[in-house]
Amino acid sequence: MKILQLAFLSICLVFTDAQAADLAGSAPFQFRYIEELSGLPSETDQHLSKAHGGFAVDSRTGEVFFGLKGAGVIWMSNDLKQKKVLPITDPEIIEGNFHNTTILYRADGERFLALPDNEKARVYIISDEGKLVSTLNSPTRINDYYGRGGDFKPTDTEYANGKLYVADGYSRGNYISIADPWSATWFDDHFGGKATDLDEYGLFGTAHGITLDPLQHRLAVADRANSRIEDFDFQGTFLENTNLPAGSLPCDIDFHHGYTLVGCLRGLGGQTPAPCYVLDKDGKVISEVTPKKDFGLELFDHIHNAAWKPLLAEDGSVEKLYILATAWNPGGFAIMEVVK
Repeated sequence: MKILQLAFLSICLVFTDAQAADLAGSAPFQFRYIEELSGLPSETDQHLSKAHGGFAVDSRTGEVFFGLKGAGVIWMSNDLKQKKVLPITDPEIIEGNFHNTTILYRADGERFLALPDNEKARVYIISDEGKLVSTLNSPTRINDYYGRGGDFKPTDTEYANGKLYVADGYSRGNYISIADPWSATWFDDHFGGKATDLDEYGLFGTAHGITLDPLQHRLAVADRANSRIEDFDFQGTFLENTNLPAGSLPCDIDFHHGYTLVGCLRGLGGQTPAPCYVLDKDGKVISEVTPKKDFGLELFDHIHNAAWKPLLAEDGSVEKLYILATAWNPGGFAIMEVVK
């Protein structure tokens, strides 16, 4: 992937010293587990085993939103010390299997969240206080696949240029559909589809995650089944492919200052506990952290989502840099810090 590397990253970050024995990964991205930050509100305890979603980090405020089936949406403060569950009252939303979470800023500056629900075949748009605003159902009019009753099982969304891009990773279609989230209507444009072999670039084995690359102004799709990342422009034209270690099954990706974070369902060869990879601007793995192996986090056989979490100062600069990670089957939650 052609990702611009920010040469002065080390100047922007203030890292925490730690003993070598506490560290995992390779410099400049070494990590330590932060147990005191890795708790969630007590009312989520009975639901954490169902964790199947991901994180939305607000680049403007540093706040975090995390959809959790059965609990609702968890809010976290910029410093990650305060956490609460949004008061969602609509039972259909609470019961939904939130597969990821995306922040949307409307033109008037109001903040909302998109929650793809692969089990109920819809995408919810809610306020950042938990109120339902609109619902996107199957895009039946955009092509024959959906028009003839093809299943719709959205796994992730991304918001760019006023449009919501929806990855339908668990369906037989595997399309990326495009919607106006405010009117809950679908555009005719869509791209992707189901790949039958690794040579079919622009198609997917599983279009599991979709993420905006803010530096390159393009969309990156985590093709989980094919252990790769595919890049597209906003019109859906395929641009570039990045292969990841075979069998790693990347669930989603995130960007910070030109570096790519990849949360994987499995480790090398598909047989070992799951890592988070850090990729440089050329798509090369330059560091990895495996929470189960490195920190003894027994729940982390499979990583379903990982996100960069900068701790923002009042002037918007980055004081510290964390990784948020969620495990699947069984569910778990952990915070790791980038250290010097």
